[in-house]
Amino acid sequence: MSSGGGGGGGSVPADTTNVQTIREAPEIEARRLGLMDSAIELARTKTTPPAFQVAGMSQAEQDALALARSGAAGGSQMTAADAAFGDAQTALGAAQTAAGKTFTAADVQAAMNPYIQNVVDQVSDDYMKRENQLAQQAISSGNFGGGREGVGIAELQRQKSGTLGQIYGAGFQSALGELQTQRGLEAQTALSAAQGQLGVGQGQTGLAQQAVAQRESQLQGLAGLGGVERGIEQGRLEAARQTAVQNIQEPYQRVAFVSDIQSGIPSASQARLSQTTAPQPSPLGQAVGTGLGAYAAFSGR
Repeated sequence: MSSGGGGGGGSVPADTTNVQTIREAPEIEARRLGLMDSAIELARTKTTPPAFQVAGMSQAEQDALALARSGAAGGSQMTAADAAFGDAQTALGAAQTAAGKTFTAADVQAAMNPYIQNVVDQVSDDYMKRENQLAQQAISSGNFGGGREGVGIAELQRQKSGTLGQIYGAGFQSALGELQTQRGLEAQTALSAAQGQLGVGQGQTGLAQQAVAQRESQLQGLAGLGGVERGIEQGRLEAARQTAVQNIQEPYQRVAFVSDIQSGIPSASQARLSQTTAPQPSPLGQAVGTGLGAYAAFSGR
C-alpha cells in the first residue's frame, strides 16, 4: 500500500547534465589552422645563419707593414756617417804623423834651394880668382912661395870657408824652416780634414736620426688610420650580418606576431557546461496526485 501510495504522483525525472562544445567562428578557426601550417612550414625550412666575419687589414695598415719591412730607416745616412767617421780617423792619423815628423840632414839637403849651389860655385870662383891674383902678385914681386903669400892664401881660404858656411847655414835654416812649415801645414790640413769629416759624420748621424723619427711617425700615422678604417669595415660587416640575421628571423617574427594577436581570441578548446533539471511538479499537482492515489486505494478496499 505504501508503495502504491508513493507512486500515485508519478516518477520524478532525475537531474541531467548536457556538455556543449562551443567552436570558434569558421574564419577564425581557418586562420588558426593557417598559422599552424605556416609555423610548420617555417620549422621545416632549413636556414643557414650568416657566418661571423673579421675585417682584414686596411690599405693603410698594409702600407705600414710594407714600410716597416722595407728596412731600417736612415740606413743610407748611417752608411755615409760611418764612411765619414772612417775618413776622419784616417785624417787624424795623418795629422798626428805629420805633427810628429822629424827631418834628417838628407831631408834638409834635398829641401834646400837648388840655386844655392850656384851661389856657392860663384863664391868659390871669386875666391879662386883672388888666390890666383895673390899668387901673380907674389911671382911679380919675387916672393912666390914665400910666407906672405902663404898667409894671404890662408886668409882667403878662411874667408871662403866662412862665406860658404854662412851660405850653407842660411840655406839649411831656410830649408829646415820650409820643412817645418810644410809639416805644420800638412798636420793642420789633415787635422782640418779630420774635423771636416767628423762634422760630416755628425751631420749624417743627425739625418739618420731624423729619418728614424720620420719613419716612426709615418708608421704610427698609418697604423692609426688603418685601425680606424678596419674598425669601420668591421662595423659594416657586423651590420650586414645583423641585417641577414634579421631577414632570416623576419618570417618567424611575423608568425609570432600573428600568434600573439590570436592569443587574445577565445580558444577553440573552451567548452561551456550547462546543467538542466527536469521540471518539478507543482504543489497542486502533487496534491491531486495524492488524492487520486488515496481514492484508488479506498476504492479497492
